[in-house]
This record gives sequence, C-alpha cells and structure tokens, in this order.
Amino acid sequence: MCGIFGSIGSSDADSSIMAEMARRIIHRGPDGEGFYRDRDICMGMRRLKIIDLVSGDQPIYNEDKTIAIVFNGEIYNYLELRQYLEQRKHVFYTKSDTEVIVHLYEEFGEDCVKQLRGMFAFSIWDKSKKKLLLARDRLGIKPLFYLNKNGVLIFASELKSILADTAVTKEINFEALHDYLSFMCVPGPNTIFKDIFNLSPGHMLIYQNGNVKIKQYWDIDTGKMLAMDEDIIKGRVWEMFEETVKLHMISDVPLGIFLSGGLDSSSILAAMSKVSSQTVKSFSIGFNDDFYNELPNAKLISRMYGTEHFDFMLGPVSMDFLEHMFDFFDQPFADSSAIPTYFVSKFASEKVKVVLAGDGGDELFAGYGNYKADKLYNWYSRNIPSYLRKSIIPWAVDKLPEIGKSGRFISALKRLSKMGKFPPGDAHAFWLSAFSNELKHKLYLDARFKNCLALDSINKYGRLINRYKSDDFINACTYIDMKTILPNDYLTKVDRMSMANSLEVRVPFLDHKFLEFASALSSKYKLQGFESKYILRKIMADKLPKEVVHGRKKGFSVPLKKWLKSGFKPVIEEYLSETAVKKRGYFKYDIIKNMAERHLSGKQDNSKLLWVLICLEIWHRKFMDRN
Repeated sequence: MCGIFGSIGSSDADSSIMAEMARRIIHRGPDGEGFYRDRDICMGMRRLKIIDLVSGDQPIYNEDKTIAIVFNGEIYNYLELRQYLEQRKHVFYTKSDTEVIVHLYEEFGEDCVKQLRGMFAFSIWDKSKKKLLLARDRLGIKPLFYLNKNGVLIFASELKSILADTAVTKEINFEALHDYLSFMCVPGPNTIFKDIFNLSPGHMLIYQNGNVKIKQYWDIDTGKMLAMDEDIIKGRVWEMFEETVKLHMISDVPLGIFLSGGLDSSSILAAMSKVSSQTVKSFSIGFNDDFYNELPNAKLISRMYGTEHFDFMLGPVSMDFLEHMFDFFDQPFADSSAIPTYFVSKFASEKVKVVLAGDGGDELFAGYGNYKADKLYNWYSRNIPSYLRKSIIPWAVDKLPEIGKSGRFISALKRLSKMGKFPPGDAHAFWLSAFSNELKHKLYLDARFKNCLALDSINKYGRLINRYKSDDFINACTYIDMKTILPNDYLTKVDRMSMANSLEVRVPFLDHKFLEFASALSSKYKLQGFESKYILRKIMADKLPKEVVHGRKKGFSVPLKKWLKSGFKPVIEEYLSETAVKKRGYFKYDIIKNMAERHLSGKQDNSKLLWVLICLEIWHRKFMDRN
C-alpha cells in the first residue's frame, strides 16, 4: 500500500515540489519513497511495505527501463499472472505484485488493467510512446485525483499532494459544495476544488502529446440475471467467498480483521478460519449506547473462532481530534462513522499492518435499512394516489413530533412519506440525503450557492437508475449505491482513516469476480420480505451464532444524536456560532440556530444536518483559512 503522485507537461517541474508532494502523504507510506524523472515527466510514491519487503521499492521497471510504474494497492492474483508472464519470457527482478503490472502492460497495453484482480491506483510511463497511463480499480477502493490545465497534468492519491504545487489555486467548486450538503461527501468526478477531479472507479486516463483521454474499462453488467436453485446459489456464493478471502490474506506482514460483530465481518472471519490455520487478530470498538454497541457479539464471534481479540469503548471526541481528522480528508466529509474508523485503525496499526473488513456486504446483499424503505416506496408509489403521496400525506406526517422512544420511528416515517414525491431513482437518493433541495433553498445566503439551486443533487444520484437494464428495483438501488455512496463515502472513509494510521484495509466483498456473481442474483435472494441479506444469512446459519445471523444491523455509526446534545454541545457552539456562520457568509444564521435549538430541545433529530455544517466549517478552517 502506498501513496502516488506526479506531473507531466511542464518542462520546469521543480524537484522541491515533488519532495513536498511526497511529504504530504507520508502517512500513506512511512517505509520509504521513490522518484522517477525524465524531461517533463515526474512521478513518485511513498511506500507501506506489505509484499516483497526487501526488493519491492518503486518505481519499478520493465527489462530495458522503457516502462516505469508507481503503484498503490494490492493485486491478489499476481502469482497467477506472474506465472503466465514468465511463460511468455518476461524477466522479473522483484517478487512484488507491482512488477507484474509493468509486464502485463507490455503484453496488453491499456487493457492490462482488465487482467488485475485487486484494489489499485497506478501510473505507468511508456517512454518510447511518450504516453502516461493512470488507472483506478473497478469499485474505487483506492483514490486517484488529477488536475489537467494548460497541457499540464498533475495527479496524486490525495488532494493535499496536488495542492503542494504552488501554481495550483484553491478555488471552491460551489456545485460540489451544493452536492456535499445533500450527500455528506463530494460526489465524484468533481472535487471541492475547481479544475481538480476524482478519476472515476473503473476508469483510466491516458495523457499523450498534451492531450487527455478518459476511458471506462469496466462496469457492472446490469442486464445479466442468473437463474439458479437456492441451494446451488448458497454453495456457489460460499465457495467463491472462501476463495476471495483466501486471496485477500496474501501478505508478508501480520494480518488481522475489523470485527464489528455484524454479519459481514463475522462471515469474513469464518472464511479466514476455514482457509488458514493462523491465529487471527481481531479488533472491535464499542459505545456506551446499546442501540449502537456490537461488542458483545464481536466477543462472542472471537471466542467461537479463537481470535486474539482487542477492543475498546469510544465516547465523544475532542474538537482538537476533529480538526486532526480533517488533515486526512482534504474535502468536506460528514460521515460520522469516520470517527470510530480512525480509532479502530489506530488501535489495529499497533499490532498489524493489514486488516480485512466487511465493507461492500450491505451493497451486495441489500443489508441497509434504506433498501427496506425502497421496498415500501415501491408498494406505496404503485398503490397510493399521486395527490395523496405528493402533498396530503407528507404534510400530515410532518406534523408528528420526534420525541421520546418513538422519535427515531417518526423521523423515518417522515422521510418515507416524502419519498412518495419522487420518481424511483430519486426516491432512493432522497432517503440517503441530508439537506433536501427545498431546505437548501431556505438556507443559502451566498449568491454563488443560489446559482446552484437549479442543479438537482438528488437527481444526480437518482438518474443512474436509467443505466440499470433489468426491472429489479432493489438491485437497481444497490447499483446506484455501488456507483455513488460506496466510493464517494464509505470507501473514502476507510481509505483515509486507515491510511492516516499507515494501515492497509482489504475488502473481500468487493472482489470484482465475487461482486459480478452476487450482482447477477435476483433481489429476492437479498431482501426477501423484509429480511435483509437473506442468502448470506442462510449460508452462515450453521457457521455463526443466531445472535449474529439474525441480529439487527447496527453498522459502525456513532450515537451522534446523543453526542450533539451532550459531549458535542461545545462543538455546535464553536463551529455554528453566530460569529462563525456570519463570517463564512454562506448560510442564513437564523435557519441554523433554529435547527440547533430544535435538536437540543429534543423536538427534532437534526444531528445529520448539524454535523454536515460542522464538518464543512472545520474543513474550511483547515484548508481555506489556513495554508
């Protein structure tokens, strides 16, 4: 695992800028650095040693050094690929997975990326063709950003590295900020900065003779649906899952698992124990709130599979920590589960260099609660007259108070009633959103924001349903999530918080071969009635305790509603004060004040909205107010 960076097209590229680009991502690779330079091309990397600790330093070259690569990630089928390449008379000088890509490029050119099974972002320089190839893995597990301006291309694993070039201006992209308020992250390919972009998952970028071309090399086949007996599906899913977990365990350094106590990570541990005799180190985090705390289940699974287990309890964190956390995001980011992800990564990094995690299981097997909402919406939109759905019912439900034990249910009911106003894809995206377009209209003060009001953030996600070729609505919703919220939020969170602690996280559920198979299963095997992850629960019924197999999903969320009313109250007072809001000049203070007062009084759960605004202000102070 590494961080990469580079530039091409500038004849006066400064070596001191390259050094600063490397320094800014040292957390991604504390074990070493390497640079390549040839006329107007520079590239470099910071390395976290996982495979071939002795000779795997980068850049890595082909036999005559006409092709060079810097690489971030892991290629899980590299041994198989190496065997093929050696049969083709390629000569290797390392044992690393990185070198395989160089020789694949010699064989297949740009299509080399289609041979790879893993997570990756890399840059290949072909000296003879004067051609630079950037590529990002299929699901967006590893990040890659770029700026292309006036014939110069700058790229890096993190935005802060691109910003090291003093010629790059930090100008806010208000369309991206408009979308952030809805989705709590900046949807790619935009970034928060004008002219800097996020290379989309499953895409490559080719730079040659000053010209840039972006090509998609992979997508989920949404027209393919498998017709199989349930027992055959169960056997095939488990067989493929064991195989992908085994591949994800290849490492020359100690390896562990993030064990949440939920079904996904517990399933990975069951597979790890089946394919390896090594004692696994497991890491868990808990909260003093039973609704969120999964430590009892994590300990139960740990005992069952004999892991060496480590866990700790997490309470509200300090403002100093929140500011520190934003050193690693570079963009506004408001998924509060980043907080426990940071701490469990820090905890694990003291014992291991690599962990496996359950990310992706919910998208593959319809595990999130929003898919149940989608199912209700599907019935609701078909059976309730439009005039009731779009006005009368939402108006009536909105009058209900969100107080007491029923508050969480009332909040969900309000959101569900408002889904009825939208077409199918937009309804799904609305459920995921924080600020609605209507609320943003009330909030905005700055004219630059007002110019964005015609841009429908909800539809930006929702319209992706038009790419889905079958009529399986729940599968279409999981497709939207795999193209949007998964890379933009969940995988970004895991990458930044683990890399902040120089820890590599691997995600077996997102192996593309396993994902292609699971995506082609009917949603009746994922959400049957209102039982989520139906087929996975059936598979794991004889491998895990019933408390885990049939337990309520808690996820990795923090008790944000409670924290903002108690330990985090000073955070609201600091970042959303009248002085802070008016100094920023973006929003109407009276709207924010009302949100905070209603939340603190218990009349309404505005935790998500307040957190979005708090994180924006913290980011702004870190990246715009300071250098």
